[in-house]
Amino acid sequence: MAGWKFSNIKDGSMGEFFHVNDADMNLALLPDEIPLETAVMIPDMVTTGLHGAEMADIQLGATIAVIGIGPVGLMGVAGAKLRGAGRLIVVGSRPICVEAAKYYGATDVVNYRDGDIVEQIAKLTGGKGVDAVIIAGGKPEVVAQAVKITKPGGNISNINYHGEGEFLPIPRVEWGSGMAHKTVRGGLCPGGRLRMEMLIDLVKYNRLDPGKLVTHVFKGIEHAERALLLMKDKPRDLIKPVVLVE
Repeated sequence: MAGWKFSNIKDGSMGEFFHVNDADMNLALLPDEIPLETAVMIPDMVTTGLHGAEMADIQLGATIAVIGIGPVGLMGVAGAKLRGAGRLIVVGSRPICVEAAKYYGATDVVNYRDGDIVEQIAKLTGGKGVDAVIIAGGKPEVVAQAVKITKPGGNISNINYHGEGEFLPIPRVEWGSGMAHKTVRGGLCPGGRLRMEMLIDLVKYNRLDPGKLVTHVFKGIEHAERALLLMKDKPRDLIKPVVLVE
């Protein structure tokens, strides 16, 4: 809980060992059958992506759009499928992520490089739009796009960090002048032992395979900088790197 503090406040999270606050509430036992490189996806990528699906309140057979299919968005796709989505439209362009999205349940792919995603999704859905949107990437205007493609009564779930701009836009007309019953939610990835145990069971009992996210594995903490630079540079064959410390 409050694990984000390890990344920018508390020293030592890049060490072979580090101190965990309130361990009884934060540490979960890892079954032997789950590989370490798969397990390390659970407390960040998996919990965040699935939280996006939870906030979207996806119903059985619903039509869902996931905007952004990096590792978190891919887990949003997996979460939408787990919650019973019917049609699952994803927005992305990198081939390796598109293939992973299909693996996790995507039925349609929209490439934002091919034109306005609002128009593309309107065409795919016959102008009806989608029941819910999970925002997992994009600039501030992605919020407006999500509102535009969501049906009246639908949900917009944001798990994307918007680190620029003073405001996030909501278009008045497409929001029904505030009366379209479109709900916008945003949340930080939930943590804690109980949630980790729940997510571990999804992996243990073959409901979810986050191992597909791992494209680069390094052995030894001396590779940490190299792995971080990969995430910064985003080469075409990357989804997520992992550094194993033995």
